[in-house]
Amino acid sequence: MIEARWTRGELLRRAATSGTGALLLGAGAGPARLVDAALGATEPPKTHLFRTRPDLVPPVVSTVHHDPRTSDGYLFLAPLSGPGQRGSLILDKGGEPVWFRPSKPVVALNFRAAVYRGKPALTWWEGKTEHGLGDGTHVIVDDSYRELVRVPAGGGRPADLHEFLLTSRGTALVTAWERVPTNLSGLGGLTNGAVVGGVVQELELPSGRVLFEWRSLDHVGLDESHAGITDKGAYDYFHVNSIELDADGNFLVSARNTWTVYKIDRGSGEIIWRLGGKKSDFAMGPGTGFAFQHDARHHGATDQLVSLFDDGAAPQVQPQSKALVIALDTTGMRATLHKKYAHNPPLLSHALGSTQVLPNGNVLVGWGTAPYFSEYSHHGELLFDAHLPHGGQNYRTLKMPWRGRPTDLPAIATRRRDGQHFVYASWNGATDVHSWRLETGTSASSLPDVIATRKTGFETELVAPAAARYAAVVALDAQGAPLARSKVAKIV
Repeated sequence: MIEARWTRGELLRRAATSGTGALLLGAGAGPARLVDAALGATEPPKTHLFRTRPDLVPPVVSTVHHDPRTSDGYLFLAPLSGPGQRGSLILDKGGEPVWFRPSKPVVALNFRAAVYRGKPALTWWEGKTEHGLGDGTHVIVDDSYRELVRVPAGGGRPADLHEFLLTSRGTALVTAWERVPTNLSGLGGLTNGAVVGGVVQELELPSGRVLFEWRSLDHVGLDESHAGITDKGAYDYFHVNSIELDADGNFLVSARNTWTVYKIDRGSGEIIWRLGGKKSDFAMGPGTGFAFQHDARHHGATDQLVSLFDDGAAPQVQPQSKALVIALDTTGMRATLHKKYAHNPPLLSHALGSTQVLPNGNVLVGWGTAPYFSEYSHHGELLFDAHLPHGGQNYRTLKMPWRGRPTDLPAIATRRRDGQHFVYASWNGATDVHSWRLETGTSASSLPDVIATRKTGFETELVAPAAARYAAVVALDAQGAPLARSKVAKIV
């Protein structure tokens, strides 16, 4: 079992302030490009090092199991601890980097593909964290990776890390928080204590104007919390960690520390029902109980199914973490277990985590503080299993369609080794590249020799003729049409 012995606050503080970790010589694909034989390395690298883009140092993802029946799409992560740089990371189906944007000196979370004003976009939150809460900003970029919007939470509140979700209404759902002085002596806390209340906001874009705001302290009592109280810091009794619009336009809100998913009326802000926790409106059938959960999502036109990630810690109250899909009978008010997905060997996540029901019925699970992410068939068969290096953690892992078209030129690097000339090509974020055309010659103005090589991972190694002194690379699509050409480089 993989265990994290840090508290949730310690985890996020370390993620925001730790360095990039060990750096080994690596590249995008193929054993020959991962580690130079001359180094004599026997352990797999923990980070990539690209000759074409030495400024990008994402962690290496190790694939344990890969079945061809996995769903289509790219994997979206934002590693926030462990070896390598922090930042927004897109991987292909096999776990190889496609696009990476470092976030230093802050961390990035909630990275996903989205639609903004009818066009493809990427969104994420970036900022600083303390005691498991965030204070940052929300970012939107287009399919060329150009920044379009950067917006904080509304009303001057701290923009929390836990949710940033664009809606079909052209708005954004975000989390925020507030600190309210409170006498906590009745709960065993300080007389001059403070409570952290969760805040749900819907924002107009790109202005950031608040269209809707819901405060947990107006609707949820401290007696619903399962969080322990201490004499240090404010009492984070609620801890909102996901929001979305459900099928009838109301809000579905997950609160980690009350072990409850709330359905909230969009007009009045009143709670329509509670799923789980101390005051559940549903009779919880066998296997439906959850604790410290994340990422509650509705499914179906009538919200008959709700998926979530059940951490079961911390403190640990369950043997292992798992993904749940729960069926709701809103007439008889009974919850029954529809599906359960658990890792083998068992994993225990003390924080973070996600469950995504994919369009083909497969389920993708991000295991939070345990560095794994896994895809299962609808029936629970493991199809894909991979992990970040030891110490690496990720808030949510998602799989989504994406097509990236960067406006910068492909990158090129050259090297002589063992009497041969090598040229390296990459193009950060370009998803249409199928192969590379190497153009070489004895002068920069004349490159008559042409060699085509299939793209392999983020960075592709090409062998140049012995007489070549200059080179350029051209990215080609699946039909062999040129997409873009690099600058000419001297082979050194």
